[in-house]
Amino acid sequence: MGSGAIRSGAVALVAIKAKLAAFALALTAVLAGAVAFLAASAGPAEALPSYARQTGQPCAACHTAYPELTPFGRRFKIGGYTMQSGDWTGPPVAAMFMAGFTHTNSPFDEGSQPAGLHTNDNLVWQQVSGFVAGRLYGNLGSFIQITGNPVDGTVALDASDIRYADTFKLFGQDTIWGIDANNTPTVEDPWNTTPSFGWPQISSTIAPAFGPPLTHIENGYGQIVGGAGAYLFWNDMLYADFTAYKGFPVPVLQAFNDGNSTTDAVSNVAPYWRLALEPHWGQHYLMVGTFGMYGQVVPGRQYGFGTDNYLDVGFDSQYQYDGDQYSVTVKLTDIMEWQQLNATYGLGGSSNIDNHLNSFKANASFVWDHTYSLGFGYFNISGSNDCNLYGSGNNVLCTPAAIGEFNNSYNSSPNGDGLILDLAYIPFAHGAPGPYGYTTWNARIGIQFTEYLHLYGGSNNFDGSYLGGTHNAAGNNSVFAYAWVAF
Repeated sequence: MGSGAIRSGAVALVAIKAKLAAFALALTAVLAGAVAFLAASAGPAEALPSYARQTGQPCAACHTAYPELTPFGRRFKIGGYTMQSGDWTGPPVAAMFMAGFTHTNSPFDEGSQPAGLHTNDNLVWQQVSGFVAGRLYGNLGSFIQITGNPVDGTVALDASDIRYADTFKLFGQDTIWGIDANNTPTVEDPWNTTPSFGWPQISSTIAPAFGPPLTHIENGYGQIVGGAGAYLFWNDMLYADFTAYKGFPVPVLQAFNDGNSTTDAVSNVAPYWRLALEPHWGQHYLMVGTFGMYGQVVPGRQYGFGTDNYLDVGFDSQYQYDGDQYSVTVKLTDIMEWQQLNATYGLGGSSNIDNHLNSFKANASFVWDHTYSLGFGYFNISGSNDCNLYGSGNNVLCTPAAIGEFNNSYNSSPNGDGLILDLAYIPFAHGAPGPYGYTTWNARIGIQFTEYLHLYGGSNNFDGSYLGGTHNAAGNNSVFAYAWVAF
């Protein structure tokens, strides 16, 4: 064996040892934090998981590995969160806590990490949420979430919806109809293929240093709009939803702590549509569907340059085997976005008026006994090259006229893809220890690996900076260990 091969093997061994050490450190830190939190939080009955109290069912009835829904869970949501068979008569309140440890393959550039954090290996309380979730009165139910971010010290109204649901006969078949009001498009959807509750439902809030851009329906409307609409679920199979959204004015954004006078404004009534068909045979459920939205946006409320117009059209599919001992779920989502960037072009933020972006995701999960979860996914972003929108100042042939949010690509490209592996343990799906059982606790403790194959049209030195580290796609790879506790 040559010396080069020996050195290569030694380097690989060191890399493997480093990853194993990061894995062990992450698990130790998060498990310790979870144990401490559980010990400190054991309290009175008003801090119980509200849906479990209300239905009298264990979490495993609604979730394969929470928060992904089973067929029963989807129908509970479509029915307005109002099904009641438990003996609880108190208020529908609950709380949630997320702790996470993040290790990236390369440290952040000094000074570029979030305030108060290290350039690598950070253990944070990344989210604390309170809920009013369950039956409010009669056929009226809710999923209202107030979230605090301990990293940046903010508290805001998170993605939430309130709905009224009832039943009637349509063409001789049982039909659920409902009216829904919410502040984030797709939060009302019962499948885990649309953006609000798409897989993975938890990820690090402090990594990566560089991430690919997303379509507007994935990352542009959340909590800055309010909408109301109606839906039908016919013959336990066909689902249709239409919702009209309008941008919140500045005083409302400030009241909810979701924005201010420089937050994007949605100037039109933005329609959202959803159609899905879910035939099922025994414990096998297959869904095929489509969804979409059209919005006219004033970026940063800089009026006088027109609007950016986004048309998003998504196609999705999900297969789920919902067995007693195990479940298998496979999901595909493809979102195509057509952008007419009149305002951004006028402001110098884009080189093109017309762009397109495509977001594709495929993932599968296997859950044994609602307790042990294995998930694997692939994501791919592709779209139009645009110097001012995505370009890097290091390319003298394409020096951006304005430094925008994604000033990262030497090739002026948004293209990127990667892989995600998630392993989780859900100890309380069938019932928690102690006097309160499954109506007291739910927890998901896991570890997630993310690998970036390409970012911004390249793998190494994608911005032309020659700085190495996170300026290579692989430098943004991460190990994220988490404890997700609901009570």
